[in-house]
Amino acid sequence: MYFLRDISEVLVIFSVLVYASQAQGVNDKRSPCDIFVQDGNNLTLNCSRRNIDRIPTWPDKINSLGNKESHVLITFFNNSITNVTQLEAVPGNRIAISFKGNKIVEIEDDAFRHIDRMVYLDLSNNYISGEVLRSEIFQGPYNDGIYSDIGLETLNLGFNEIHSLDKYLFQHTPNLTRLYLNNNPIEILDHVTVLALSSATNLEVLDLSKTDIDSIPLDAFRGLINLRQIDLSGNFFLNVPESLSLVGSSLQYLTFNNNPVIELNDDSFVGLSNLVELEIGENKYLEEVKRSTFTPLKTLRVLHLCHNKNLRYISHNAFRGLKDRWTLKEVYLDDNNLSELSTDLMPWSKLEVLGMTGNSWLCNCDLANIVTKQEAGSKFRTGEIPFCAAPMRLNGAYITNITVSFCPTFDTTFTPKRGFSLSDLRPKHVLWSILGVAAVVGIGMICGIIVNAAKAFYKKKLSQPIRYININNSEASFA
Repeated sequence: MYFLRDISEVLVIFSVLVYASQAQGVNDKRSPCDIFVQDGNNLTLNCSRRNIDRIPTWPDKINSLGNKESHVLITFFNNSITNVTQLEAVPGNRIAISFKGNKIVEIEDDAFRHIDRMVYLDLSNNYISGEVLRSEIFQGPYNDGIYSDIGLETLNLGFNEIHSLDKYLFQHTPNLTRLYLNNNPIEILDHVTVLALSSATNLEVLDLSKTDIDSIPLDAFRGLINLRQIDLSGNFFLNVPESLSLVGSSLQYLTFNNNPVIELNDDSFVGLSNLVELEIGENKYLEEVKRSTFTPLKTLRVLHLCHNKNLRYISHNAFRGLKDRWTLKEVYLDDNNLSELSTDLMPWSKLEVLGMTGNSWLCNCDLANIVTKQEAGSKFRTGEIPFCAAPMRLNGAYITNITVSFCPTFDTTFTPKRGFSLSDLRPKHVLWSILGVAAVVGIGMICGIIVNAAKAFYKKKLSQPIRYININNSEASFA
């Protein structure tokens, strides 16, 4: 989601690559790679799409063109390399290397020993298993009987075949701040994987999207006091994992798309008091957002609650306790199954951006109040004004075109009551009054006659004489 915000330097380097792939570089017949230098400080060694299956020798020009203060990008994108062997030294104090889109199944020990200033490594879209990843891969130069560390800050392992991580994997990468494990068949964060993650104590960004996990152990993030961003999209979570509360004091960005969660409630975000941006989209089972769901998010500024095709209800108290100290600036409710919203759901006028397209809005008095009186209509971005779906006469109209004129209003003024006089009576009023009284009297008389008749009948039936039998005479007759 927002991880690229933190790797601006890497983006600068990769922009050089895009330009270099179209530019004419300095060629060396001994190497399939091209060298391109920009501004004297940024050097690109482009070995992409060269149909190579092994790491070549660097061109001779590389040492003469580089300097210790430069940024260097080495890219082997989209080749057929299967084994990452030990790389030769290159100049530069910040080095990025990409092996994305190869066929890597093995990485040799000390592969990056001579490039200890490597800060970015992309090994995504290969066939790397957890057994291949060992701490020895990232050993730096060997001095005084020990291996030193390397400067690695960003490691991309996405789209591989990783089930588990070695607990010592990050032993030689103390500066690791961004780790991407997305699109790996991890399924379960086992004990050794948890130890590996918790050892990366400077980690700021963690991507666990599409890793088939459905839970996170409570101690998985213990010690990660710097973790700011996490992506848990595309997994099997039924609830927002409770373990996130351990990093609640540092976590600022959470992406929770495409999980089979049915509802969000007051337990969903407990402890995440410093969250700034929350994205909950593409959850096809999500039906409702209950009372006090967002109450723990005291510093939230951006909320993406979009593309949840079954989301039909948001409690008017979903932001309970936050309305008096409102921090939200952007709210996106696009492409859900919403038809109505409460007028007091949030202080609409305090928003800067509001998205509501792609819903089946009932353009009633509440929506008219939100859009006009509370000024929500002024928060829509250009070209993103929602339509009415109902009532029929407003179907297809912009919701900003509806007004409160058709809604009932209550007159708060009172006029003196007018006195009653006999002159107000009309002949028909007198006639209907007489007929009414006569009808009531007649019905009463009929009911009285019926009741008296019933009493007489039952009195006669119950008043018949009781016959007694002499027991002695009966016994004598039998003798």
